[in-house]
Amino acid sequence: MGLDVKEKNLLKFVGGTLLPPVVVLPLISRYLFPGNFLGFVGFLTVSYFAHKSLLSPAWFHLKTRALRRTDVRKYGDWAIVTGATSGIGMEFTHTFGKLGLNVLVVSRSVPKMEALKKDFEERHGKKLKYVQYDFNNTDPAVLASFKASFASALSSVRSAGILVNNVGLSNENPEYVHLIPQGEVDQMLNVNNGGTVLMSRLVLPDMVRRRKGAVITVSSASCTHPTALLSVYSATKGFGNQLTRSMHYEYKEFGIDCLSITPYYFVSNMFKRRKGTYLAPLPSEIVEPALLSLGHAAEAYPYWGHYAMGVIGHYYWDTANGLLGIMKRSKARAEAKAKRKAEEDKSK
Repeated sequence: MGLDVKEKNLLKFVGGTLLPPVVVLPLISRYLFPGNFLGFVGFLTVSYFAHKSLLSPAWFHLKTRALRRTDVRKYGDWAIVTGATSGIGMEFTHTFGKLGLNVLVVSRSVPKMEALKKDFEERHGKKLKYVQYDFNNTDPAVLASFKASFASALSSVRSAGILVNNVGLSNENPEYVHLIPQGEVDQMLNVNNGGTVLMSRLVLPDMVRRRKGAVITVSSASCTHPTALLSVYSATKGFGNQLTRSMHYEYKEFGIDCLSITPYYFVSNMFKRRKGTYLAPLPSEIVEPALLSLGHAAEAYPYWGHYAMGVIGHYYWDTANGLLGIMKRSKARAEAKAKRKAEEDKSK
């Protein structure tokens, strides 16, 4: 009984990955830690944590910000942004304008897109076009009409180089899976999952033909660890994260860079605040470092505060239960606020 192609490729991968440490580690143990096995284990442990938490991020920061900054204009003259009329989508849109790109927007509110178009063109002197679509509307006739409209818009621009899959939504408040209204579940699946796949499939053929392009998906750090009471939302964000970081390798040969960003909270329609904080920044604090990471990584925490939270969440032994406690308190506050509002409305 012989080996098939998959098994041979697996052996090649394992051999190429494991052979260097198998040769080097015994030498380190013998000459640096003779007779001190625990010291050798401690050295390996410290080296691993230093590499993962300090050295690798430091090198990535230097590489993306000083040595090889990605010029987004190399992908094309136009960027495409979904969910661009507020929050991080709007920030991406204006950032592209500042960098000299025109933008094609896909969103559901025509008045908001008209206002964005006027503001964008006045501020940046570039063009903004839009196509109206509600990603929660899966009616075949409506979807076919959108595809036709989008194809027409895409053919009218010279080169659409970047797609930002930003459109998304969450359950209104932290909630147990069986208590989330079915409508909210359907919306999250249609918009967060369906919208990301739909837009990626619509733009990739042209990027493959031109052999250049980029796809950025705005995922969420909630999908990088168990996040109770946001289970459905974090699962849909995990879908986009896995899709995009896999596409990072899948489309490399075509000159297409794919990046999934996994921020924690930031000021948006889903996290409404008047100003940013160290742990919940303004969208601008996420967009610029996200663009710096493009072409260098499959997945990234763009904002330094979120990276620090991610490291803590990864190494802390009880992250899931800690987040459960936080979400339960958030749920209780939301329910108390809703109760007060109902009582105020009743007394009017």
